[in-house]
Amino acid sequence: MTEITTRLTEFYAAPNEVDRANAKGAVGDLLGGLVARLDPGGKRTLLPARVAGMTRWYGVAPTDRDARLLLEEMQSWLGPPVSPRVAVVRSDADPVDGLALQLAPTGTILRVDIPTGWLGQARENVSILLDTWSLAPERGLEAPRPLGRVLRNFYEGLLAGDREASEAALADIRFRSLLSPTNVRFLHIELIGTRGTPAELRDDSSLRDVTLLSRPPAVTEHLASAANALFFEPVLEAPATVDWHSVGQQLEELWPGLVTHPSQVLSLAGARCLAVTEVLADQPRPSVLVALRDVWGDDDLVAAVARRSEIDIGVAVPPAGPLQLYHAGEYALALQAIDDQKVADSLVALALHAALNLGDADSAAKALGIVDRLSDSSRAELLGNAVERAFYEQLVSKTSGMKVPQGWIEWLAGDWPDRPDLLSEWSAEWHQASGLAAEDADAFAVGFLDALNDQRRGRTRNGLPVFIDWLLDHGGLDLGAVSLAVTMLDIMLSSEPGRVERKAGLELLDEILGTGCSASEYAEILNALRGQLGQVGPRDGGWLAASIDLLLLSASQDQAARGALIGECFAVATSWGARTDAIDELLLSKVFGDAGLVFPPRERPVSDDGPPGHAHRPFRKVGIYSLLEPAANAAARWIKEMWPGTEVTLSHDHVNSRALEALVHGSDVMLVQTSRAKHAATNAITAATTDKARLVLIHGRGATAILRGLVHWVDGDPT
Repeated sequence: MTEITTRLTEFYAAPNEVDRANAKGAVGDLLGGLVARLDPGGKRTLLPARVAGMTRWYGVAPTDRDARLLLEEMQSWLGPPVSPRVAVVRSDADPVDGLALQLAPTGTILRVDIPTGWLGQARENVSILLDTWSLAPERGLEAPRPLGRVLRNFYEGLLAGDREASEAALADIRFRSLLSPTNVRFLHIELIGTRGTPAELRDDSSLRDVTLLSRPPAVTEHLASAANALFFEPVLEAPATVDWHSVGQQLEELWPGLVTHPSQVLSLAGARCLAVTEVLADQPRPSVLVALRDVWGDDDLVAAVARRSEIDIGVAVPPAGPLQLYHAGEYALALQAIDDQKVADSLVALALHAALNLGDADSAAKALGIVDRLSDSSRAELLGNAVERAFYEQLVSKTSGMKVPQGWIEWLAGDWPDRPDLLSEWSAEWHQASGLAAEDADAFAVGFLDALNDQRRGRTRNGLPVFIDWLLDHGGLDLGAVSLAVTMLDIMLSSEPGRVERKAGLELLDEILGTGCSASEYAEILNALRGQLGQVGPRDGGWLAASIDLLLLSASQDQAARGALIGECFAVATSWGARTDAIDELLLSKVFGDAGLVFPPRERPVSDDGPPGHAHRPFRKVGIYSLLEPAANAAARWIKEMWPGTEVTLSHDHVNSRALEALVHGSDVMLVQTSRAKHAATNAITAATTDKARLVLIHGRGATAILRGLVHWVDGDPT
């Protein structure tokens, strides 16, 4: 007899009144199927119990992943109105609870209590769920997800603010060796750079030598943004003269060779890194200083470095051969010089080295083209060298068939690999003017819609988060791209979206409304949201609340149409009855209240020290940091309504300040809306927080995300 068999025998002994041995007919078949999933199956399952005349269903989840899935399944099949709530069993105070805990000592036990009038319905629902499990077996190691799908989950998690989902996808890539360890490190940097803090990048020991590698532009940009927040912005606040040589040495000690030439500069952060690099050089390069002056000369740091260089930055780079250009650090000019002249075998290896130093896909394609022009014997001799062969293979990994698409339309129409990571690297080089010109936007939108309905659908959906990230360009939505963004939002919500696509749509919706749109575009947005009302259900209550929240926080082009849509949303949410998640219901009540509608709440325990269902209040002072002032103000008002007497203080500073540090020190809990934050302020808040348990990073949009973050922190429940 196995250990689990023994524990099942103990579970179905007194005081459990269910007689497993004598269960006959349909009941016996159901119980047998459920038990078999656990013993010997080792899978998540449900087990009935009856104690003092009250029927219970216990959910047994051997792993954390099983727990997340089973919680959703129990909420769907046994949640309201069948039973009041699904609870996590944490104590063995109840004898049967204690026996249930022994069924999964390292897992999770869930429990629902079934009222007398719902016993038959609950049994029928469990039977259907068991059939579903049997007909649609779970994916195991014998049917792993392809790399494109895993990478899509990774980037969608980044876009939707779900760091846990991105970390899970990255763990899957690492465990199954789907990418090289170096590429896994690059994805790790993207994860922290997008959903973490500069301090995390600085303190991660596994990233200390990453800048010694050839790396994608996106990785360099994340590290440059972190360096800007860690080294440059703090000293720019000081009125005294800055020792830029000392600052450059600090950066070089942390991430040596981070940005060494203008082709790596994608933002002001990268330009600042390149500027302080030139301060450390024995002979600063005039061409670099010219490039910095022409593009970033208005920045105080760049201007200060140029003044201290003691070089006439107007002097052009003297003509030189490819080898001299390479040794001067002019890798792009060296590669172009080699490409322009007749191929000399001695220079092809230099082209590989230059392209590897540049690190972008276009340079890789150019160098590979140079290699391809060699004769067969010369190419074989070159690649027979282990070093050149390794460089050649690294460059090939950055391209597809030694080519890269030159813009979104070419990527959409061509036959490219399903690799969101490569797409992210390629698109980093596609600027708005060349990557997708305004006159091409309509053609792209039509092509995108067509691609979602043919064999390109999988690759296109996987690339959607990368496109949205490119469209927002890390700094918000460009005014000229609003029309395209509205069209893309409509396409996203009309092409069988899932929960992740809807979350990604919230980010796009927030940016569109924050940037501003025309009356016709606003009407298109409302119609796109209206089209979801027939598809969403109780599990989408949070998305519905966030959508209404964003509409209310922004100026309306048509208040009557907005009010009509919110009224339709109210009717849909009301029809869900008590099946809505408790927190989603709370958020719906708040946004509908702001719209002048009273959302009927579910009956819950009432306490004088907090809102129904969230009576515990481990705080008196709450700090909120968000650059979106209306959202912070609305969240502050809701918090005071829920917890009377709470002091809520807001901050919207773009940089660190004494007032911001004082706010952090004086707050019992600090809420930071990272989707609406500046790195300098976020880094200062993290550094000033002595107890990290009091810091709540919120990646969602609007006031609902802030309130949800606080409620989850109060509950202390990761589910």
